[in-house]
Amino acid sequence: MMKSEKMDIQNHDKEYELGLIMDHLTGAASDDLRRQLDEWRNASDENEQLFVRMEKVWHVLSLSNRNETFDEQRAYRIFRERTKAKLVPLKPYRLLRRIASYAAITVPLLILTAYLSYRMTTTTTAREIPLFSEVNVPNGAQTQLNLQDGTKVWLNAGSHIRYDSDFGRSNRNLSLSGEAYFEVAKNEHVPFTIDVEKLKIKVLGTHFNVNAYREDHDVAVSLFEGAVEMLTNQGVTTLKPGDMARYDADTGKTTVAANATANALAWRDNKLVFSGKTFEQIVHTLERNYKVKVNIQNEQIKERQFSGDFTKNETIEQIFTVMSANGKFRYRIRGDTVDVY
Repeated sequence: MMKSEKMDIQNHDKEYELGLIMDHLTGAASDDLRRQLDEWRNASDENEQLFVRMEKVWHVLSLSNRNETFDEQRAYRIFRERTKAKLVPLKPYRLLRRIASYAAITVPLLILTAYLSYRMTTTTTAREIPLFSEVNVPNGAQTQLNLQDGTKVWLNAGSHIRYDSDFGRSNRNLSLSGEAYFEVAKNEHVPFTIDVEKLKIKVLGTHFNVNAYREDHDVAVSLFEGAVEMLTNQGVTTLKPGDMARYDADTGKTTVAANATANALAWRDNKLVFSGKTFEQIVHTLERNYKVKVNIQNEQIKERQFSGDFTKNETIEQIFTVMSANGKFRYRIRGDTVDVY
């Protein structure tokens, strides 16, 4: 038998085996297919390990409940990049199309990248590798999802969270870049932790907002209900409802202001509220929410502070018209690019 023919048979067998698992996970398997799956699982420890990992993958794909479109080609590309997997060479999207047909029914995604973190090769032994799920929200968008433990999360534009396949079972740990509002389900035995920049946020059950965009060089935590601990190299800061704590990533210092959460959730109401923000900070916010690129040609204006309330129904030109009248600068808009002089 030719080497290429042997490879085709092996790849076909691998796809068939994964198909059996997917049919089982979605409840689509007949009695005969379930019998075949049981025989295959009992045939070797490697087969059983693959089955267990696929169950974890399905658990990851089920952590959210919004009904959005599954981008099979993007998922396949990330799958290849993350795992360096050697997949079926004849029709590389065939298996993912099958998975996507199930995912469209049960898996809620905005831009959810749930990738299969194991190697599908015919020469290496299966190994247990952590599985992760990522939610990426593009500029100009927002989304809301329910995590496996019952926690509700609202994600602002340009935000990203990541958690592993054991989330909601043995741990409740996730990492955040960007801004999110959390309504954390109570669980006294498994604390909820968030990793952002150089600090960790720990809670048991509470409502709070985290603003942690890397380009802003600080992290702001606003507490509305319950209690929150911020853990940094400088120590532990405990917040009470109404507090806003601000951690400076450059200096490592944390400051706390009481009764300072009034505008922390303006973004959820599609509002943009700037109070004493520098022009450069405001520009970052506008870039995320309007999907534009702002080029500041006038260095002197970067640190100038502005205050104002806007809604996202207003255009980027309307916002710059108001700001330029107060700030005495000029601007030019060309498509999705804004030049400020």
